[in-house]
Amino acid sequence: MSGRLKKFTFLPLHEKLLFCEALFFQLWVGFLLKIIPFRWIPRLFAGKGKMQKAESESLSDPEHATLNLIKTAVQRSGPHSMWKNKCLIQSLAARRMLNRRNIPSQLSLGMGKDTSGRTAAHAWLSSGEVEVTGKHGDYHELFVF
Repeated sequence: MSGRLKKFTFLPLHEKLLFCEALFFQLWVGFLLKIIPFRWIPRLFAGKGKMQKAESESLSDPEHATLNLIKTAVQRSGPHSMWKNKCLIQSLAARRMLNRRNIPSQLSLGMGKDTSGRTAAHAWLSSGEVEVTGKHGDYHELFVF
């Protein structure tokens, strides 16, 4: 049995289900980005919670625990997704998972320089003080929803 499959079998059931949900949403989001205009994305993935809550109030303990489980599930399932623009796919998939649980979040799109000095786009998602999908660098925030 491969190492990854062995690790998966030892996960608790709720973490296996979150992994499958995260993988499904990443595949779904990637397919959606191929067939619809990008300008529709903010409307389709608008947050259910108020952004002011995501920025100013801290999350409750159950929300914080759920948030960390979702963060882990998205990170675990990310390498199994076939899409190239992983940061955008993971951010939108995590946003959908948080919306289903009524946890407010803020999705940011930005530009910056990658390690080789080329201009690069990046997406990241945060909820309260937690970065669900990390910023990982010095990116200038261009759009938030």
